[in-house]
Amino acid sequence: MSADSIQFLEIEHKFVVDSTFNLDSFVAGVRALAPLVEKQVQVRDTYFLPSQQPDFIYRHRMDEEIQQLTVKSRGKGNEVRTEINLDLGALPSQEDAVNAWMQLIGASQGHVIEKTIWVFEFPDCEVVHYQARSGERSVVCVEFEAVGAISTEAALATLLKYESQLGFDGEARTRMNLFDLLVTAP
Repeated sequence: MSADSIQFLEIEHKFVVDSTFNLDSFVAGVRALAPLVEKQVQVRDTYFLPSQQPDFIYRHRMDEEIQQLTVKSRGKGNEVRTEINLDLGALPSQEDAVNAWMQLIGASQGHVIEKTIWVFEFPDCEVVHYQARSGERSVVCVEFEAVGAISTEAALATLLKYESQLGFDGEARTRMNLFDLLVTAP
């Protein structure tokens, strides 16, 4: 991977929204931008913390379309971070194998986050609204994730374009990743 490559980077902005957020107005605004794909999906993510690498987190993702094992960087914000996905195939579930693997490498017991997501895919961006829950804690978010950009700067410009069109202020985004919002935050 070259120094300027963004192949294994996730570049996104996450906004925590509250009960005053108008979902109907948001969806109408996103649809007015003519997404290529619109879908709703139930997702089960299980996160593991590696004891020897606290700046990273592992995620086992399962939904009706995909099953992935992911490593992500964690810590200094969530705007630009490492994300490497391994496709495990849709079925059968690899949950037992992933749990055994994580135990073998000394990662924490898994922390489950369940999400109901509404995805709008554009050629250069995914816009996602989701409700996420872990135990008794929950959060509602809107995420903008750049896809297919050739540089970090181009990806960030894409995020700002969609945020502006949909009335979001990039400075108001949360700097915390979802795991820390739901599992480790006080």
